[in-house]
Amino acid sequence: MDDDDEDGGLFNIEVSSADGSANESVKVPRDFQSEEDFQRQRAGWRPKIETGELWKTLQIPIDHPSKPESQTILHAIEELYFFQRYEEAGEVIARVLKGKLDAGFRKVVVGYEQRCKARISKTAKDQC
Repeated sequence: MDDDDEDGGLFNIEVSSADGSANESVKVPRDFQSEEDFQRQRAGWRPKIETGELWKTLQIPIDHPSKPESQTILHAIEELYFFQRYEEAGEVIARVLKGKLDAGFRKVVVGYEQRCKARISKTAKDQC
């Protein structure tokens, strides 16, 4: 092995721009935010209020949803379940299950379907 390789070799590459002054500028940390920017963001911030309407934003049925799409679908189902809107959750689940889903995601959705059906039947028994 050459002595040059021990000093970094291929992985000791320095990239520079055509403009030499760019390297001389002060580096600002990636997580830096000025006080003015913070106050502007703070003034415009409003809490996100969950009302059980996330399911209305879904584009379903969907074939092979990406991970973020799968998470949004699950959040919508969980939100309806949390608000005890089991019938609506069941309708969303039925529409989701019409799409082509991978086995793991389908299993989770079917699990929620079973829970909703159990809650619906328990509610019906309690009302009798």
